[in-house]
This record gives sequence, structure tokens and C-alpha cells, in this order.
Amino acid sequence: MNESIDWTDETLRPLDELARLAFPHGGVTADTLKRRARQGKLAVYRPGKAYLASLSGVRLMIDKTRVVPERAPRPTPAVPNSLGLTELDLSRRALDHALEELGRPAKEAKRLRDEERARAAPAYRLEMQERRRECARNKYHQKKAERGKGAPK
Repeated sequence: MNESIDWTDETLRPLDELARLAFPHGGVTADTLKRRARQGKLAVYRPGKAYLASLSGVRLMIDKTRVVPERAPRPTPAVPNSLGLTELDLSRRALDHALEELGRPAKEAKRLRDEERARAAPAYRLEMQERRRECARNKYHQKKAERGKGAPK
């Protein structure tokens, strides 16, 4: 930002002029300021077709859009523990173990279902075979009865 600018100036100016005054090195255009106005970060006035704002409003927008850096993460100790693993390795192993424990009940239930199906499969096959035979017998007797009705006595 240019330090020779009077940021308390409340004079309304077009956005392209404000972009040139507040950001003389470029990077911010009138379209950028219009976008910020639509986002609610820049107060603008529109008495006609032109968008107007003040330098103090641009300064408020700059303050609103300030990015605060996050805290630096804690460094992990380089000294391994009694197992010879770093904290990161220990936490990964704990996570892997927890995920494995979560999946274990589902695997056990699937195994039990598969065993039950395997036990029931022969009985089911026999039942279906018997149904097919019964259906065939019924068709045979039905055709035999139809032939018997059509034949002269």
C-alpha cells in the first residue's frame, strides 16, 4: 500500500480511480473492488450507474480481508521413546489399531452370515429341486387330463 495516501478521505470516487490510488503497483482493479462490494467487504454507493466508494472504505476492506497466519505446529521430538518410535509413528499405529478394531465386528458378522448360507445351501438346493419336480408333475397330469377329455369314449 502507498503510505502517502490519506486513508481517512471520505470523498466518493469511482472504483477504477480508487484502484489506481490505493494500489498503484497493480494487482487490484475496479472489478476486484466490485467483487469485494458484492461479498459485503467494501461499502459502495451507486447514485447512478457507476459504483462509488471512499479511500476510508477501501482501508476498512483491506482490514476485513486481512489473513492472519495460523500458529506454527508443535515440532515433534526427534528423540524416540522407549520403543524406538517417534510420537508420529506411535499415533499412526494407534490409529491403525483403532481402525482395525472398528472393522473387526463387521468382518466377523460377514463370516457368520457366509457360514450360515453355506450350511443352508444344500437344503435350499433340495427344496428348489423338489419344487421343480412338483411343477413338472403338475404339468404332466394337466396335459394327461386334457388329452383324456379330448379323446372319444
